[in-house]
Amino acid sequence: MSEPIAKHELFEYEEKEPFLVRIPRSVPPGMQEQADAGLLMNHWHEELEVAYILNGRSLHYIDGVCVEGVPGRLVVTNSESAHNIIQDNSEVTEPCMGAVVVLIHKRFLQEHFPQYESLYFTNDKRQARPEIREIILQLAAYAERGVHKSYDALYGKGLILQLLYYMCEEGTASREELNINEQKNIERLKGVLTYIENHYTERLTQAEVADRFYFSKEYFSRYFKKCMGMTFTEYLIRYRLQKARHGLLESDRRVTDIALENGFSDDRRFINSFKQYYGTTPLQYRKQEKNRNK
Repeated sequence: MSEPIAKHELFEYEEKEPFLVRIPRSVPPGMQEQADAGLLMNHWHEELEVAYILNGRSLHYIDGVCVEGVPGRLVVTNSESAHNIIQDNSEVTEPCMGAVVVLIHKRFLQEHFPQYESLYFTNDKRQARPEIREIILQLAAYAERGVHKSYDALYGKGLILQLLYYMCEEGTASREELNINEQKNIERLKGVLTYIENHYTERLTQAEVADRFYFSKEYFSRYFKKCMGMTFTEYLIRYRLQKARHGLLESDRRVTDIALENGFSDDRRFINSFKQYYGTTPLQYRKQEKNRNK
């Protein structure tokens, strides 16, 4: 097994700002953009990721643990933790700010938080304290201003340090307390996810992948669903569909060619799976998106 253990996502930062603020939207069910936004496939990065939920609900699968994202909750993903997100916007009635996501550079954490390498943040609190909400909203307003003065970074860094302080108050744990056997399973699962990423165009079966990473077939089936919120087959189909979707939008190539190049055995299986997930056929989807972008 020479595969890397997980996909590494990289971010670009402003020179004086060791953090990024993203504000993903929540949209009602049925809106086209919802289909692809409803699932953020597995990824990892060195940054500490902090997501404050404003609207909608979501399931965050972080290193094999499911954390329910509800309005008012702060969901923390520690550095290098593999995670994927399944959104549920069934209660959302109009487009709105879904969350505020803050990514904090690892170097900044190491410089200002000496214990960072030996601790990790927990997700035990279902509702964050009011101080955290206020800081998160200030960070969102800071990011939306766009153009900043040369010394504005001091303000932004100050907010990040305050946020870290209150996160420590909410809960941390020692990395030494992590279950060794569970950590080994998590590392193997990262290997599985990276293997899917590198081989999704090929014929893959759950039994073959389980055997390759030294899981029994029965345990792998249960463990994968527990960690990812869906079965191995469901995850593989969704991964292939997301890749195929980009092929549809970025080219005028035949549906059959796109289906075969993304791991589907024939165009019929691809069309049926696409319609089930996106609510329309591939060709209809391509036409709708082109008309939307005119």
